Amino acid sequence: MRFYLRYTAFVFVLVFIRLFSFSQEYSNYLSPVPAGAEKSKNLASLAGSWEAGAMVGPDFYYGDLNPNKFLPGVGSISAAGGVFITRQFTNVVGLKGSFLFGGLRGSKSGTEGTLPATWSFSGSFIDFTISPVFNLSNLFSPYVDERKIFVYASVGFGINAWNTTLTKDLNGNVTTPDQVKGFQAGFVLPLGLGMQYRITNNISAGIEYTLRTIFSDRVDQTVGGFKCDFINLFAFTASYRWGGSKKKLNVQEYPYSSPVSYRKYTPPPVPPPASPIQERIPVPSASEVYDYVVQVCAYSQHNYTVSWVKKHYHLDMPLTKESENGMNRYIIARYYKDINSARELCDKLRKNGVHDAWIIAYQNGVRHHVVVY
Repeated sequence: MRFYLRYTAFVFVLVFIRLFSFSQEYSNYLSPVPAGAEKSKNLASLAGSWEAGAMVGPDFYYGDLNPNKFLPGVGSISAAGGVFITRQFTNVVGLKGSFLFGGLRGSKSGTEGTLPATWSFSGSFIDFTISPVFNLSNLFSPYVDERKIFVYASVGFGINAWNTTLTKDLNGNVTTPDQVKGFQAGFVLPLGLGMQYRITNNISAGIEYTLRTIFSDRVDQTVGGFKCDFINLFAFTASYRWGGSKKKLNVQEYPYSSPVSYRKYTPPPVPPPASPIQERIPVPSASEVYDYVVQVCAYSQHNYTVSWVKKHYHLDMPLTKESENGMNRYIIARYYKDINSARELCDKLRKNGVHDAWIIAYQNGVRHHVVVY
């Protein structure tokens, strides 16, 4: 029991430390990007996904009738199996519900008076638990789509029901002492640690160990030195995941030098060099330096059509596409002289779920800089 409490405290300390450091990283991320720098966002995520699977493996009992203490004795090993479903809220935190059933047995030899005696029990159990799950791999290192191996920990709560029978062999005479018949139930607290390998984007296999503390001393039908009885499970798992973010977006943020100021535009004596961008928004002659447009998104690894982007982001406004050095940008085909008008459109898109919308300034029809907003 002392080991169990130390292990639980250790898991919670690790989670707290990482969540604190993540808040510091997030604060740094929101600070302005220095001039001349480029930054990439990895928008791939497990958040919002579901996972369902099955598990099977040996379980062993730990209590008054296991003379090997916490280690599994030959007479205390049985088989167990079950199913589970997990809802992933973020890349780190999820909630797992599991249903488990299996066998129970254990024995202990000693003496009664001067005669040799052996006490043994056997039976079965079922339990249902709800457990918060912490993905330690994503906790200590930001999630990336290429990651194949995940290590996770869980601490939960639930109900365990068991039906066991105790027998006593006293010098070859087998009897059944007075005991409770039928199913009994008690609260169970599972503490787990596992590793999962992602075979494909949807299918995973893994191993998991759980220490299930049952808040009763009657699982083995023997009331004695242990306040609680324990079931240890070492399981092999197979699961299928669906939902969540399925597209990976690499978005570049371009540096800026200073805030935009309004001033009269004087045509240069020499025409500006031709832009390497093949497709660009036509900008008529104007009396001010910049024209402002709102960019919806940018992809570095995908070349989607304009119609696909409009459907994906539920846009009913005209959209145009720019391509430059492998980067495909998708821009609302409206230009503004008043930056406040562009901001109103940008705010509207963000409220409608287009979180990566921002304002781009154009000069003489050429992309110039990102407006800090």
